[in-house]
Amino acid sequence: MSGLDLFLHEQFVGTVEPDRRNKSRVSLNVDQGYREEIRLSESFTTLTGRRPPVESVSNFLGGYVPEGNHREAMAAKRRIDKDDLYALLREFGGSIAGAVTLRQPRETKRHRADYEPLDDQSLEKKLQRALVDSDQAIADDSRSALPGYQPKVLVGRFDGQWAYPHGRAHSTYILKPQVPARPRRIFDEHYSHLLTQHVGLSRYSSEIHQAGHTTYLAIERFDRTVINGDVHLHHQEDLAQALNLDWRDTDTKFQSPQWPDDAKRAAVRRIAEVLGAVPGGVAAHEQWLRQLTFHIAIGNSDAHAKNVALMHLPKGTELSQVYDALPNMFQPDLVKWDLALAVNGIFDHRRVCTESILAEAHSWGMITMSRASTLVTETLIALHVAIRDVAPTSEISHGLVEHLHWNIRRLLDGDEIGEPTL
Repeated sequence: MSGLDLFLHEQFVGTVEPDRRNKSRVSLNVDQGYREEIRLSESFTTLTGRRPPVESVSNFLGGYVPEGNHREAMAAKRRIDKDDLYALLREFGGSIAGAVTLRQPRETKRHRADYEPLDDQSLEKKLQRALVDSDQAIADDSRSALPGYQPKVLVGRFDGQWAYPHGRAHSTYILKPQVPARPRRIFDEHYSHLLTQHVGLSRYSSEIHQAGHTTYLAIERFDRTVINGDVHLHHQEDLAQALNLDWRDTDTKFQSPQWPDDAKRAAVRRIAEVLGAVPGGVAAHEQWLRQLTFHIAIGNSDAHAKNVALMHLPKGTELSQVYDALPNMFQPDLVKWDLALAVNGIFDHRRVCTESILAEAHSWGMITMSRASTLVTETLIALHVAIRDVAPTSEISHGLVEHLHWNIRRLLDGDEIGEPTL
C-alpha cells in the first residue's frame, strides 16, 4: 500500500499511511520539500521530513470524516469498517471541510472537476435518499463528506444552477432537507442564520427552497469561493481537531457535567486557550466572546467544539463565522437545559447571567472586564435590533421570537435567564 498524498490547497504536504496495529490511526510523513505557508493544524507541527505524533494526526484527519450514523451508513455503502480511518480517508477524503485533500498517488496533477447538473426531480431524489438513509446521499464515485448528524446533500452552485460533484470535485453548498419528525428545524436554523448576518457574525447566504414536494435549506459554504466558475478552498479546522480530541468518540466535543475538568473533552476555556495562542489572540478572544454571547442568547445548547472553527488563511489564523447555530432549546422535541459547554462552570442555561459570561471571559486573561462588558452588551443589543428588523417566517417554532426577547431582556437586566413565563 503506497499511502495517500495529503495536499493543503495545491501544496503537497506528505504521505498518509495506515497504522498497522490500530485501524483508527494513521501516520503522516511530511515531505522533505514541504514548507508551511498556511497553518495545517493547531494540534501539531509539520516539520520537514518528520512524522508528527500519530494520535494528533489521526484526530486531525479523523475530525473531517462523517460522524455517528452518517459514518456507519456511508462506510456500509463502501463496504469498509466505520472505524478504519485510512479507508474512510481513501473513500471520502477527496473533498472535505477546509482546504485539505487526500489523493491517490496515481491521480494526475491536472484534475478536471466533474459535475452533474441537477434538475428539481433529480435533486429531490437525492434529498429524499439522504432522509431515508440518514446520511449524505453519496454517489458511488463521490469522495466528498462532512461531519454532522443532520441528513444533507453536498452540491455545487454555478450560474444559479445546482450541480452534483463526482469524484473529488468540490461542493459549494450544503442542502438540508426538511425532516418530517422535526419540520420546523430548518426554518429555525434559517431564521437564526439571518440573525447572525444582521449581528455581523456571518456573511454566507442561506435560503429556503423547494424541489418537487421536498423543502430544504440551502447553506453557502464559507470555506469555498467560486471565481470564474472555479472553486477555491479556504482552510478550516474545527476546535475538536485543534484540541486533539478523539475523533472516534462523538461525546468529546461536549463538556461533561459529571467530569467538567476532563482534559479529553472540550470546554469554553480550552477553546479560549487555543485562540489565545494564535497571532492576534486578543481579537480572536473578543470574537469568541461575541459568539458565545450569541449562542447563550438564542438558546443554542449544541454549541460544541465541532461547531466552532478556525480559518487558517494566508494572512493568518482567525475564528470562523458562526455556523450550525440553532435556537434548539425552543424546539419541543429538543428541549434540554444543559449547555454543550459550561459558562463559568454553569451548565444549566436557566442559571446563566451576564455576570457568568463576564467571569468566564475574565478567566481567559486577555480581555479586561470593562471591554468584555462592552462586547457582551453590544452583542445583545445588536441581536435585539436584528430580531426587530428580521421578519421570521410562519414556519418557525411557536413562541421562538418571544423566547429570544425574554433571554435578551433578562441578560441585559443582569438577571439569570430562568424559564420564560410567556
